[in-house]
Amino acid sequence: MALSIIIPTLNEEKYLGALLKSLLAQRLEIAYEVIIVDTSPNELTTQTANEFADAMPLKVTTSPVADTGTQRNIGARLARYEYLLFLDADVVLGDGVLHRCLRRLHPDELHIVSVRHRADHSTIGVRATLVFIYFLILLARLAGLPVTNGDFLLTNRRTFQATGGFKEGFLLGEDTDFGVRACRLGARHSIEWRGFVLASSRRLSVTPAWKLALTWATAYTRVIRGKGPTGSRPDDERYPYGRWCGP
Repeated sequence: MALSIIIPTLNEEKYLGALLKSLLAQRLEIAYEVIIVDTSPNELTTQTANEFADAMPLKVTTSPVADTGTQRNIGARLARYEYLLFLDADVVLGDGVLHRCLRRLHPDELHIVSVRHRADHSTIGVRATLVFIYFLILLARLAGLPVTNGDFLLTNRRTFQATGGFKEGFLLGEDTDFGVRACRLGARHSIEWRGFVLASSRRLSVTPAWKLALTWATAYTRVIRGKGPTGSRPDDERYPYGRWCGP
């Protein structure tokens, strides 16, 4: 068993260090590598990544465009190992989450594993919104249309190759599009409820939780209706953060 961890970045110097520290705290006893696919206009994110170069097997490469689907595909093509974990750069891994999730995955079956999402600055409104979102996620999963959030998406090379990887050009929804296409090919979707990632609440400084949930739900419905990347740009979705990675 071996794991390639792929992290797309764009101006993530404030957040990437916390993620890499939490990865080290997992104390993995298997072979692994970390592949950062950066599109930042400066060297700050790369400098943050390179601070961990002596502590873990780490590679930094670049993408010609700031697009999560493109960046994840670049990372997957560079990956050496059978298991593939796609992470957002602004999350922190919960204790033992990788050990729990890796036990669920098998290299010879089509499979995706997700975990719970926690906000780093939780309020009653945020918690209520997350409860509602997870109720909808369970309904979607029962319908065979899973929400596979890109902040933690664990799969294997067989599943990645069967789907053809991520569709490129999405502003929102490329992660769920991947999961829906995989499940339509027969992939199993598991949620490790004991595992979680702590996600940055920076988007909540721009818009309230309910409105952000509505934005994500709109993107999800576009995906399951077969809407491709065209039409998923900021002017159409009115996504308040501009690029996929906000300030």
